[in-house]
Amino acid sequence: MSVELPESVTIGEMGALGGRLLIGRDAPVDPARGIGLLQRAMDGGDGEAAALLAVLHGAGAWVAQSWDTALDLLQAAAQLGSRRARGQLRLLAGAKDGDDWSSLRGRIDLAPWLATPGRRVLWETPRVRMSEGFAPAGVGEWIISQVRGRMRQALMYHGDIKEEVVDPHRSCSDFEFDLVGSDLILILIRNRIAAVTGLPIAAMEPPRVFHYAVGQDIKPHYDRLNDGIGDYARSGYKGDRIATFLLYLNDGFDGGELEFPLVGRHFKGKAGDAIYFAHVDQTGGPDKKSLHAGLPIRRGEKYVLSQWIHDRPLVM
Repeated sequence: MSVELPESVTIGEMGALGGRLLIGRDAPVDPARGIGLLQRAMDGGDGEAAALLAVLHGAGAWVAQSWDTALDLLQAAAQLGSRRARGQLRLLAGAKDGDDWSSLRGRIDLAPWLATPGRRVLWETPRVRMSEGFAPAGVGEWIISQVRGRMRQALMYHGDIKEEVVDPHRSCSDFEFDLVGSDLILILIRNRIAAVTGLPIAAMEPPRVFHYAVGQDIKPHYDRLNDGIGDYARSGYKGDRIATFLLYLNDGFDGGELEFPLVGRHFKGKAGDAIYFAHVDQTGGPDKKSLHAGLPIRRGEKYVLSQWIHDRPLVM
């Protein structure tokens, strides 16, 4: 199936089609053509196309990875009017305001973002690690601003039917970022997750943000997908999740502790803190003690970014 551009296509429509072609959203997967259309749209003045090209260069997706190129494209996107690009430039430059995009670009130092975050052992049963202050100031607020108004009823994966469905065990809402909906902040966060866990980005699912309102929770469950058969994906993919990484995006709420009920352990982080835990034991087999739950929120609301990580490059 080929998607042709109408003669009267606008620059915005050209950029939107370019993004769809990257991931095959209502279009064939054709990254080369998608990147070409994004470049044409950017040359025509589309700031959002420039912002997406910045993401591709930051991630090294179908293009050579280059933080300098990514930041240059982010500056170009801001100059072309992209509000998301402008917000990212300010955040990366540590500025609350300002509209001199070239100056803000020049102030950005990615060295702290690319450094390996500190971590410490919380427990060995199950294997749980914590990284205090994992996310730089402002990141939580930024990510929340990107998902507000876009959440949906969260689903749970059921191994018996190999699908995600609405389940009474999970009453919260969520939003999943694909590559086209991502930004440089998320690309940098995923790089930090890879650095602190020692696990590659290629093994990560698309990140999700979960939102819990008062009374909402998630009952005790495991994050592994397979039931031992190893046939999760229709393609014959044999991998599975081996770790969950959670980044706290806000605080100021009561309740909402992460609970490991089989071992009587609880955890609650502050905004910017992260925790991650293994679903497998030292032998690589399922760790039954990794059973976990999110306790009900009693006051306020809770936002966390969840990153599931597999045992091999992800093919789904």
